[in-house]
Amino acid sequence: MIYEPGPHAFPPPPEAPATRRRHRALVSLSVAVALLGAGAVGAGIADLNTQPAATAATTASTEVATSTGTSGPAVYNANTDPTVQAIAKVSPAVVNITSQIQQTNPFGGTSVGTGTGTGFVVRPDGVILTNDHVVEGASDIRVTLPAPDGRSFQATVLSADSQHDLAVIKVDASGLPTVALGDSGNVELGQRVVALGYALDLNGGPTVTSGIVSSLDRTVQVQDPNAPQGGRTYRDVFQTDAAINPGNSGGPLINLSGQVVGIDSAGTQQAQNIGFAIQIDAARSIIAKATA
Repeated sequence: MIYEPGPHAFPPPPEAPATRRRHRALVSLSVAVALLGAGAVGAGIADLNTQPAATAATTASTEVATSTGTSGPAVYNANTDPTVQAIAKVSPAVVNITSQIQQTNPFGGTSVGTGTGTGFVVRPDGVILTNDHVVEGASDIRVTLPAPDGRSFQATVLSADSQHDLAVIKVDASGLPTVALGDSGNVELGQRVVALGYALDLNGGPTVTSGIVSSLDRTVQVQDPNAPQGGRTYRDVFQTDAAINPGNSGGPLINLSGQVVGIDSAGTQQAQNIGFAIQIDAARSIIAKATA
């Protein structure tokens, strides 16, 4: 764990588990943010103490001139709202992922944990990108499409990169809606983005949160006993103040053109409005390898 103390800094508090939702036998996962030494946690295992994040979607009322020269409140039109339109392009391709994982308990016995996360369809023949920690070690992986489709499929892992926390899985389907992949190299500091994912495994489709890109090049050290050498290092990841909560892992971070620029991967419990997304450009090679 990296900790760089600043003036009047104190050691970070103990980390709390929270990356993939586990109804039984939670995996302990901790993250340390290098810049400020603030404690953080991954966003795939749900922490039952985590409060659901509110989806920010407010519209300011403005005054506009009418043809008679008088003014009045503007009428909201969802068809001209770039956030609404971007979400509409992507949400049909955002899927819920449920995995069954056998774990050894402290008494030497075994139990089966159920984990949930998020993924998004990158090819109409059922190729899906997600975080590796959403499916790592799973004996059974099931993908559920959003409403109104709602179909559920068993999935197989085509390719996985545990070190970079990326995985490509596939379901036996065709004609699925897909996302458009953007260019993370064109993302600007302060740019508006939207995070989608099945936060807290809530019913009713993916949760949507919006914010800005707060940093372009954070380094996040993840401590995970299931990963090689007990951890992963996220390098050059986007930091965003769009809420990323347990269950969001593997979901898309999109720009207002509806293009995926990042993969939601980690969030913090020790501070507000800090989440992290792997840049989509880092995933292009694993997608190409899995579909070659």
